[in-house]
Amino acid sequence: MTVTNQEGKALCPPPLRRLDHLQATLPTELLDLETWLPWLALPRGNGKVGKVPALPRASVLRPIDCRGAGLPMAEAHNLTRQLGGAGIGIVLAADTGLTVLDLDTPLTRPAQVLLRDVAGYAERSPGGGVHVWLGGSLARTRRQSGIEVLGSGFVTVTGAALGGRGRALGTLGPVLEQLGGAPPASPRAAAPTLADREVLLRLYTAANGARARALLENGDWAGAGYISPSEADLAAVRLLRFYCTDPEQLRRLMEATALRRGKWDQGDYLERTIRCALELGGPVWQGQAG
Repeated sequence: MTVTNQEGKALCPPPLRRLDHLQATLPTELLDLETWLPWLALPRGNGKVGKVPALPRASVLRPIDCRGAGLPMAEAHNLTRQLGGAGIGIVLAADTGLTVLDLDTPLTRPAQVLLRDVAGYAERSPGGGVHVWLGGSLARTRRQSGIEVLGSGFVTVTGAALGGRGRALGTLGPVLEQLGGAPPASPRAAAPTLADREVLLRLYTAANGARARALLENGDWAGAGYISPSEADLAAVRLLRFYCTDPEQLRRLMEATALRRGKWDQGDYLERTIRCALELGGPVWQGQAG
């Protein structure tokens, strides 16, 4: 199906590049991430294309809330190719240690200066702008006219590299210096502390309790609609973090679930998954303990 804007003009995202091209072009730090997703090109009211992350349901790609979702790169690429997605991208979070300098087209003078002065792998975005990939974490998106610095959310990846810049990541510091420093962190209210048993009791008696119990006690991630065990792991932590935001308690609760498998003993996988779930944020339970 051809996507068109309000004037009937076709909106054509760039073609999906071969997996081997992407693997030979992108910064190596991106290749092993498990936060890749297909995306769909959907028209917006302003005549632009919305890049909407998606996962299959009943063999059809459908828009999703990307928080807590993600796949290995090859899986996301294969789903996109098989099910007609527009492309692939990455869900950014503090856990990834990556940020993206997003420059809209046409490039403003400040954007041109940033592109000239900031090193790092850069590529054309689906909308014709430029994405520069940087190392570092950012608590809040920075915005100026035609310029964004993204530390969270979904970012498309095309592999349409700008020549002469290499595939190494740039650094975040020089970008923030040119934009006037880092933004202040927003304060968060502390959530009440619940015992492990009470966390599970409240989770299992909530509106989504039956699904949560099936996932945590039966370990049936496929039956719950998740694409991979890693996606289910992150989703499980996010279910628990509504009632518990202490990393050690989350680890203890996760270790007691039926989802536990050998991968959790490899390096800091579970720690990174918990950190990612916490950094994605969202509402937390604010009732009274006991």
